[in-house]
Amino acid sequence: MPAVSICVPTYNRKKYLRETLASVFAQTCKDYEVIIVDDGSTDGTDEMIKNSGYKTRYYWHKNQGEAAACNKLIELARGKYISFIHSDDILVSDAVERMLNAMESHGGNVVVYGNYFRIDEDGNVCGRSKRKLHSGYIAERLFEDVIVHPNGSMFPKKALEEAGGFDTSLKASYDYKLELAISLKYRFIALSEPTFMRRRHSSNTSKDSFANCKAELDMLTDFYYNGGGKHVISPRIAMKRFSRECYRAGRCAAGEGFYDQARELLGQSFRLRPSLKSLILLTKAVIARRLYPGVEGCLKKNAD
Repeated sequence: MPAVSICVPTYNRKKYLRETLASVFAQTCKDYEVIIVDDGSTDGTDEMIKNSGYKTRYYWHKNQGEAAACNKLIELARGKYISFIHSDDILVSDAVERMLNAMESHGGNVVVYGNYFRIDEDGNVCGRSKRKLHSGYIAERLFEDVIVHPNGSMFPKKALEEAGGFDTSLKASYDYKLELAISLKYRFIALSEPTFMRRRHSSNTSKDSFANCKAELDMLTDFYYNGGGKHVISPRIAMKRFSRECYRAGRCAAGEGFYDQARELLGQSFRLRPSLKSLILLTKAVIARRLYPGVEGCLKKNAD
């Protein structure tokens, strides 16, 4: 059996997938298999893979979302360790070697992760993530900010299975939820150099939405109060994060015309951690609600 299963979820990304696969098969470490789960592509991805000459295990199913595709990858993986790479991103050439060495030097019972380079649509490097990474039991650090990504990380397969895989009921933050759950039991090892290149392009860049921000806030709240987070995360850190996420969701709600939700969330943000910016935005939401009392009902009806 291979030591590592490199797992690639994809959906209508033929344009970028070829470059992703090239980076996978250019790895300095060769003790791996490559599995692709195609989440219902209709752009000829299957033909491209067939004609590419790359030795992969390819599985197609009807579109169910990326979380479901990643769960299928976990199920199909034969390696002891799993590393994900999105089908529009690129693995640094020695990433698997460095992650595997770090994994095995710590007994194979840790999660190894790294930072990333930013690249544009054409693959040009635009910069490097400056987020500070941490090693050890990092649940509190991870709760503060999303410093771990499935891409460019290596997990023991058993850790992903023990945590129940990705939550397919979530359209956003399903990977973050899983990483938080794993952080309660496993140590994380941060590598000093980036492990992947994160591509930004027109189909994956979007502004925050109220729905996605609220989903992340709800997920964090559930993790803290019901998922074991309260035992390892200080109230000060938790309330600071909740305040920030309430502000972000409230700002999106106000921008989308959901003034009642905006007022509630911004008020909660201010109560948790008073700030001038949350007070100003709260005041604007209250005024807008009074000026446009029928707007929110129309927006809700259209959204439904």
